[in-house]
Order: sequence, then C-alpha cells, then structure tokens
Amino acid sequence: MSQNRMEQVFIYHAKKPGFSGGTLYPLNALREHMPEVYAREAKKYEGREWLMNATIPGLEALWNDVVHFSLMHPSLIYQELSRQGFTHHKIAREWFEVPVTALDGRPAVIYKNTRKDRSQRDFPPHEFEPVDPRRVRELSGMPERNRAYYAECLANKSYPLLWAFAPHVLVKSRLDISGFRVINWQGAEGDAAS
Repeated sequence: MSQNRMEQVFIYHAKKPGFSGGTLYPLNALREHMPEVYAREAKKYEGREWLMNATIPGLEALWNDVVHFSLMHPSLIYQELSRQGFTHHKIAREWFEVPVTALDGRPAVIYKNTRKDRSQRDFPPHEFEPVDPRRVRELSGMPERNRAYYAECLANKSYPLLWAFAPHVLVKSRLDISGFRVINWQGAEGDAAS
C-alpha cells in the first residue's frame, strides 16, 4: 500500500551542479570513485577539518562516511536567507527529495544539533537518535538558533552554512536516488523542479 504524498515525510539533499548518475555517496567514498568531486567537496571543511575525523555515535562512522540530509524543506532555507537580506543564494538550486521510508534497513540517525558548547571535538551521544518519521516531521522546521546564525553571518558579511544549527539525518550508506523527485528551493513546498 503506497502512502499518499501528503502523508509522506521527506528529507533533502542538495543536488550539485553537474551531478550525474543516480547514486549519492558519502564524501569519503568519493575519494576513490570520483577524486575530482571529492577534492571540490572537501574544501567546504576548510577551517573545520576536525569534522572529517569526528565519529558519529550510534553509527560508529566518520562524519564523511555518511550521506547528510536536511530535515528542513529547501524552500524554508531559501525563504529565511531572503528574509534575512542575503542575495547570494538567489539562484536556482535543485535538491533531491527523499522519502524517509527509503532509509528502511539502512544504518541512519538523526543528529539533533542542539549542543551549545561547540568547542568539543567529539559529538555527545545524546545528540543522536534513531530515524523515525514522526521525529523527522517534528524537527523539520527552521530552528530559531539557525535563524540567529544567519543574521550573525549577514552582520559579519559572511556566507552561512545552510544548516549549521539545524538537525540532519545521517545515513551510513550510499543511496540510489534515481527514482526520487528533484525540487527547486525557490519553489513552495511540494513544487518539483522544472
């Protein structure tokens, strides 16, 4: 029995320009399969290199041995960046819309991302919990802390990380996304990319 789209719970992964194929790989897997893509994507950790060696409790995997997903619909991110006064993001950006049920049987956790003290280089185990569609739905809004971070970045004239203080779903597996919708973050929730 298939679920009605309105009842389904989704997570999102940004589709990079030039993306080809139908599989999402963890960053560390790209080092072997697509070294040029790995080199480009690893640059986003400049100044945060410790993350590349951080272990995720519950998965016993490195931060870059998992595929990262946003719980927030991409249009929420786009709208908040616009509301804050950013203009750098006003480009068409596509995202894969993945039903949470596609993760069934795969090692995955929700990273709540609520810790206040960011000076530690280890993740506290209480920041992670099993993936459950109800919890994903509960945590899918724009956290106030993420809004404040966007405002701070704007004041400092720096570009924000999109979900620096927002929950993530982390999946210790590659994922075939060939049958999933691609959406544009400039559209409203439910709009597919044209």
